[in-house]
Amino acid sequence: MAIVAGKTEGVNQMKSIVILVVAFLSLVAVVGGACAGTYTFQPSPTDLYDLDHYYYYTWGINWTLPAGERIVSAKIEYTQIYNWDRNANILYTHLLNSAPVGVKTTYDNQGGGNAFAGQGVLLGTWSDKDSATTKDNLVYNIPSANLSWLADGNFGFGIDPDCHFYNCGVKCTVTTTTVPEPGSLVAFGTALISLAGFARRRLIY
Repeated sequence: MAIVAGKTEGVNQMKSIVILVVAFLSLVAVVGGACAGTYTFQPSPTDLYDLDHYYYYTWGINWTLPAGERIVSAKIEYTQIYNWDRNANILYTHLLNSAPVGVKTTYDNQGGGNAFAGQGVLLGTWSDKDSATTKDNLVYNIPSANLSWLADGNFGFGIDPDCHFYNCGVKCTVTTTTVPEPGSLVAFGTALISLAGFARRRLIY
């Protein structure tokens, strides 16, 4: 009889733990995952003049992070980008902490090197290894350490093509999540305490 009672108590304990875990995960989903947002920005023109090699480009964005949200990730994408030859031509992409709003082009007479060297953060360099035979989708994720640059009202990109990089559009995507309000956190903590008390009573009785 004692063995059966012990098994029953163990089953009850396990049920209580499962109830507590399920409730905890549900509360996390409600409190932490509500109202996340995705914000997309595109330059004008969207293809940045097909990234002509005689110029380098600055694309500045003004944006206000909505109240109660924080940025969790961001990226810049080039859609169906390709070069006209297989030479070691390089496309430089920089994240800038600030930049004039809109697209600014600067003539450099196809100057070699990176016009944005030493400015902002170099997100990456790219060369088209297969020329026009393949159109690639190029994506650079913005480092988490630099996401705060996007939240302060103004940020931008510096882009320098050392050859003509045709493309079907450039865009920046910012993903946010909701920061729980103090009242929600209090309710969350109270619910956890109540659930813990419930589980404790089940273990005792």
